[in-house]
Amino acid sequence: MKYYGGCDAGSTYTKCVILDENGKMVSSVTLKSKINTVESAKMALDEAIAKVDGLSDPKDLAYLVGTGYGRNKVPFADENISEISCHAMGVHLADPSVTSIIDIGGQDVKDIAIDP
Repeated sequence: MKYYGGCDAGSTYTKCVILDENGKMVSSVTLKSKINTVESAKMALDEAIAKVDGLSDPKDLAYLVGTGYGRNKVPFADENISEISCHAMGVHLADPSVTSIIDIGGQDVKDIAIDP
């Protein structure tokens, strides 16, 4: 089975999720961010991976996306995408009728408009 990861390296919290090839979330972790973004992302990712049978290393993931304030420092990320784009894509998948998102983060607040 293939697994896909996402790691949101935020200024306050670092969150990682792992999805199976069917899109089912099989693991999630939220940790308080440390000063060292790389360390925070690695700790959260390692903890998320440890919860999934058959995974032992970030390199076992078919694809990993880094997002958030420290997205460019997520180890092993195949791609870095802004949190604004991730919010829009995720909300659109969950409910295509939503046209506005309010993101209250650790450093700022964003109002995101989504074209229908």
